[in-house]
Amino acid sequence: MYSVYLLDDEALVLEDMKKSIPWHEHDLMISGSNTNPLSALDEICAMKPEVVFTDIKMPNLDGLSLIDELRKREIDSIFIVISAYENFDYARELIHLEAFDYLIKPVEERQYTDLLTRLLRRLEIRYPDSSIPATSSDELNHIILYLNKNLHKKHSLKDIAGRFNFSSNYICSLFSKRLGMTYSSYITKVRMENAEKLLRGTKKPVKEISALSGYDDYFYFCRVFRDYFSCTPTQLRNRDEKKFIS
Repeated sequence: MYSVYLLDDEALVLEDMKKSIPWHEHDLMISGSNTNPLSALDEICAMKPEVVFTDIKMPNLDGLSLIDELRKREIDSIFIVISAYENFDYARELIHLEAFDYLIKPVEERQYTDLLTRLLRRLEIRYPDSSIPATSSDELNHIILYLNKNLHKKHSLKDIAGRFNFSSNYICSLFSKRLGMTYSSYITKVRMENAEKLLRGTKKPVKEISALSGYDDYFYFCRVFRDYFSCTPTQLRNRDEKKFIS
């Protein structure tokens, strides 16, 4: 799935966006949100989400300045502005900053649906091989692309075999010959890498990160994480915080 960051200085607006917009239906996952643009600036730089939704009129740092600063820091996110103000100067500046779209509040449901459909199309063109190891097998590439976009879902070998109309043995053979690892090893690898990214780049609770990485069982997630990284999720996060302070 593609990661989305939400920024608006009104907490109620953020909560409404999280609940009312069909993110998962369009292969999008909210990886972070904030009401403080200065804090958001640092979080976006750390997380590097594929998409950023931002308001314009905010205290301390307006949306246009935020986008401009992120561009200067070489953050290549797709930016979408949702504002209560319809202003030609804003629109002209957003064109200059190469923002994807500029919507005026209140945004209707059909507008969001149209936006997300166009956004997903842009993302698929922009990241055709997002997080996919280079292989010469189109069959394996399609499987990996699906797995990486749907980390929060359960993916038994039998389910994947049925979805792509292959035998389980054939899929095992693809992973072994092309990637040098088993199917289950690859699933663990991408889930752990996703968990590490969220732990380092967000303040989400570990239990939520567990679910976003495909583990409904929090304690099992922690056990797998410890085996993979030789530390617990909390230890990894605390270690990073100490480095930042020092």
